[in-house]
Amino acid sequence: MKRAPLVLAILLALSAGAWADPAGRPAAEPASVQIASPGGETGTEAVISRFSKKPVPRFETLRWAEVNGRTGPSLSSPIAWQYNRKGLPVMVVKESGEWYRVRDPAGDEVWVHMRMLAEGTTAIVTRTSILGNSPARGAGGVAEVGKGVLVEVKACDESLCEVETAGYRGWMPRADLWGASTAPGAP
Repeated sequence: MKRAPLVLAILLALSAGAWADPAGRPAAEPASVQIASPGGETGTEAVISRFSKKPVPRFETLRWAEVNGRTGPSLSSPIAWQYNRKGLPVMVVKESGEWYRVRDPAGDEVWVHMRMLAEGTTAIVTRTSILGNSPARGAGGVAEVGKGVLVEVKACDESLCEVETAGYRGWMPRADLWGASTAPGAP
């Protein structure tokens, strides 16, 4: 409860213009800007980062087999976590210059330098699922894919994703994947 007066004081100072230069411009730009979503849907907005010019939140993947997750956006910040899985999808939830705050499949959040991430189309299976041989309801199974397996996402609709793993290709429920984009048609 001790934070409430501080938050209130900051909000009041911002609304009064206390954080502006003499010309009346804000002293700092916001880290992101909201724009209308592609496709022109009303009521939905995407947040575009002023640093990367990419939407936030979004999924990316770990570029290397060893990636350090830090407690803050700096090399001097302590290492909180070390990831040892190249291609692991992570959700970028915030950006600060060249540093991205990411959420992993377990829900932990750490700071990672942007060079450690790559745009990717991998997802992780959240529960054992049958890979179907077609997107049709009741389609035969191609393989059983276990929890924790990384899959390459080829395409998705609202409920299914076409994926490939270990030489098998088929369709699985989008709800069983963490890392598949929420936009229909996008991996």
